[in-house]
Parts: sequence; C-alpha cells; structure tokens
Amino acid sequence: MTVEDHFPRWRPWSVALLALASSLVGIVNWFTYDDRYIVELNPMTRHLNDWYRVFVSSYWPKEWGGDGYRPLTMLAFKIESALGGGIPSVFHATNILLYVVASLLVFWLARRLLPVWAAWFAAAAFAVHPVHVEAVANVVGQSELIVAVVTVAALVLYVRDRRAGALRPATIAWITLLYAVACFAKEHGIVLIALLGAAELTVLADDAPLMERARSLRLFYLVLVLVAVSFVAVRSRVLSDHSLGGFQPFTPFSTLHISSRDRVLTAVGVVPQWIRLLYWPARLSSEYGPPQIEIAQGVSLIQLPGFALLIGILALGILLRRRRPVAAFGIAFTVIAILPSSNFLVPAGIVLAERTLFLASVGAMLILGDVAVVVAERLQRGVPAAAYVRYVTLARVACVLLVVTGAARSAMRTRVWKDNDTLFRQAVLDAPDAYRAHFMLGAWAFSHQRKREGEAEYRKALKLFPYDPFLAYNLAVEYEHVGMCGAAVPMFQWAFNVDSTFAMGRSALAWCLLNESRYDEARAAAIDAFRYGAEPPRLRRIIFLADSSKAADMAKGKPRLVTQAGEPSKLPETMQKTGRPSPSHE
Repeated sequence: MTVEDHFPRWRPWSVALLALASSLVGIVNWFTYDDRYIVELNPMTRHLNDWYRVFVSSYWPKEWGGDGYRPLTMLAFKIESALGGGIPSVFHATNILLYVVASLLVFWLARRLLPVWAAWFAAAAFAVHPVHVEAVANVVGQSELIVAVVTVAALVLYVRDRRAGALRPATIAWITLLYAVACFAKEHGIVLIALLGAAELTVLADDAPLMERARSLRLFYLVLVLVAVSFVAVRSRVLSDHSLGGFQPFTPFSTLHISSRDRVLTAVGVVPQWIRLLYWPARLSSEYGPPQIEIAQGVSLIQLPGFALLIGILALGILLRRRRPVAAFGIAFTVIAILPSSNFLVPAGIVLAERTLFLASVGAMLILGDVAVVVAERLQRGVPAAAYVRYVTLARVACVLLVVTGAARSAMRTRVWKDNDTLFRQAVLDAPDAYRAHFMLGAWAFSHQRKREGEAEYRKALKLFPYDPFLAYNLAVEYEHVGMCGAAVPMFQWAFNVDSTFAMGRSALAWCLLNESRYDEARAAAIDAFRYGAEPPRLRRIIFLADSSKAADMAKGKPRLVTQAGEPSKLPETMQKTGRPSPSHE
C-alpha cells in the first residue's frame, strides 16, 4: 500500500480555490503604502495614450526618487486603470487572478518533480502561505506576481522538454519570451536563467557528460544571456543617475555610511528572518528595519545564527544534489530568488520586505514537499501496514489543519492592508522597535491633521533611530508649517548633521532662523543653501531681510518678526515635501 492510495488525486482546481480563499477578501482593499505614489497619484498610470513612455520612464515617479525600471508592470497598471477607471478593485482583482495562476503553476511544476500527493501538498501550502499577503494585497506587489507566473511557467516548459530529451524550438521561443517579460516586469526576473541552470544540475537526470550537455544547450543559454544583457543596457540608460541596483540604498545604509562588508554582514543577520517567514510566518509586518534589525557595524555575535544557517543550507544543497535532487533544487531556487534584494550583491532599497519572498517561497515549498516524501517513505518501510494507515490518516488531518489555518491567517492578514490607516496602526503593533513603523504612522497622522499624534510618532521614531534625515526634515517642515520655527530649527539642523549632503530644507532653515531673529545665522544658512540649488530669489530676499533687520535692530532695538512679503503675519507656506514618504520595497 502506498501513500498514493491514501491521498486522492486532487484536481489542481482545489489549489486554485485555496488561493482564492486566502486572497479574495482583498478585492475591497484600497490603495495602500507605495500604491498611492506609483499607481493612485501617478499621472503615468491614468490613460493609455502614451503607453510607450513606460519603456523610457522609471518605475517610481521622478518627484519621488525616480527609482526602478519595470515597464511591463507599469503598462499593466495603465491597462487596469483604463479598464476600471482607476478604481482599486480592478487592480486587486488582477493580483488575485495572478495569484491563482501562480499557485496552479507551482502545482504543475511540483507534479513533474514529486508524487501527485506531495505536489498537491507543496502547491496547497504555497496557495495559503501568509507571507504572500503583502505581494497579493498590495497593488504594487503585482510585479512579484508577474515574475513568479512567467518564471514558474518557463521552468515547467523547460523540465517537461528536458525530461523528454532536447528542447523544442517552440519551447526555446516561449522561454525566451517569458524571460523578457520577467526582466521587464521586475528586475528580479533576471534570475530565471540561473533557476534553469539549477534545474539542469539537480532534477534533470542525464547520462551525457556535463560538457556535452553544456554544448547542446549553449545556443539556448546564449540567447537568454542576450536578453539579460539587453535588459540591463536599456535599464541602465533609463536609470543613468542610479547605481547598478537601480534604487536609492536603504536609508540606514547611507546615513550610517556603512561599507560593503557591513552591508553584507547586515544581510547575514537577516537570514534567520527569511527562514522564519518562509516556514513559520506567525508574525508578519509591513516594516523591517533598525533597531529591530541591527545594521552591522562590524562582525558581532548577532550574526552567528545567520552564518550558521547560511553555511548549513548551502552545504546541505550540495550534499543532497544526488540523494534528494528535488530538495537540492528547492534550496538553490530559494537562494537564487532571494539574492537580488538580499543586499549580498548590491545595495537594495530595503533590508527586508515580505513581498520579495514570493518567488523564493516556490523553492521553499518544493523542499517541504520533498521532506513529506522522505517521511512517508521511511514510515512505509519502518512500520506495519495497519499502523502506516493510521499515520497516513493523521497526516491527512494535519495537512487539512495546516491548509485551513494558513488560509484563515492569510485572509485575516489581507484585511490589514485594507487602507493606510489600518496598515500603519497595525505596523507599530507588529514592529514596535522598527523606527519606520512609527515614521509612517506619524506621516499619515500629519497628513490627516492629527498633529499631536503625528508629532508623538515622529519623536518615537527619532528616539529609536536618530539617523534618518528625512524623519527630522519632515518633522521640521510640520513645525514650520504651523509657525513653530523655534522647534523647526533644531530639526532642520538635525537632518543636516546626519547627512551633510541633504539638500531639502536649506532655505526653510534660513527662513526660520530669520523669523527667530537670528540674523547672522539666517544669512549664513541662505548663502549655504545656494550650493544646494535652492531658489535664488527667495534666498536673496532672506539675505536682504536679515541684513536690514539686523541693522534696524542695532539702531532701534529688536524688530518685529517678518514674513516673506515683509508683513508681520504668518510664516510662508511650507516647502513642498519631495522626500519619498515610503521606501521603495523591492
């Protein structure tokens, strides 16, 4: 009696239903977090007339940093906006549909590598995985979903043909097209070529010598290399003012001036978090960062678990290549998929984001499926038939409980992404020691005129991590906006002390110093602001008012407060905030 006898041949549509059960509640969600700046408020997504511009434009709008290059994702947003008139339900419906397709493709890939029951288990676990919520419930996670769909589809085609012999011309054409779609949907899609190579070296048994296999496949891989090089060239041309990563580095990396070594050590410290999120996602968060996650300042004991896990996982993948090729492939898949946003290779715009684990979780679930096969095989050989039947029954009950719990957890977590107020309030509960959780809630509170709450959250964030110039700058602007220049000045100075190259707020500091009757400092700050591209007419007027007010003070005593128009009324309107209010989650 085999495990197959006790596990019905579930149709793949049950996997689709599980994916729907986990995510469908998100259809009523609004635009949250980065959605607002990339989709809702972005003129680029509002009509299809200039659809071709997405191929020469950055992913983030220029006024919010101009980071990233994902033209096919932006084109998808334009189409969805045109179809639904910009309502969020159309975008969320697209995400849910892509999630269902991705889950089905995971089943079909696993079915080519594992027994049908184990393939179903791996795909069902994928379909209800709570770590996927951020990618599915947040509109901008659509890039993750597109990359996963086309990547797994390409792997299904590749494994199918290579199991039968050589790649067919039609398969080569399809995989090449899918690779281009993956790259131009999100830069992480470039890893597909490495995933195909990992499959070739693990789950595809071939008696031919390795060099002979390489020669037979070299033309195919050369075509894929050409696609990758073309993508990198186009992306580099569009993002000519950015580093290879294409995103502004994670703020703590730049403000702490950490070296490449410390960036990598920080990534090592995050390894246990990746493992936890992939296999025990009981606690989820929209924010990960310091001081909750330590930014490395040299080697320390806190990195020891990460080093141990990393070395152990890589060694295990190598050792299992012959004995358990599916597990070895799953390990390789997970590691390769995580690499682009890991900070191991290039500085990323994040230290950790749950959505970036979406593709990596495919490999993690393949490992889970293969572990289930190992357990089943050992039980079958080691216990009597009657006991084995009982064990299988218990396994089926445990599987049902796991799947139901995962689906319920995912559906509940999806409601957290309903709107920004719900999301940001939950973030400070999920990650009370992550300064950005308080930063984002504070920014949201200020934008809705809840000024006391906003100030309190900003102050908490500053206490947790006093090294983010945008945080001090934003609080200074809020103080300036209500005429509290005395409170604004030290916040502006705080931002400039953290980052001496920080350009925003230089003229605002000069104006506040002027209104505080600190004329010499106002004049010096205005002269300094010229170097950072501030408006010359405004700066010249500040210098004129500082000089004239100082002269009047010397002649007659302290003068009245002045405004930009020279009248004793309120301060000028605050400067337009151009610092990105949310991180670029890769």
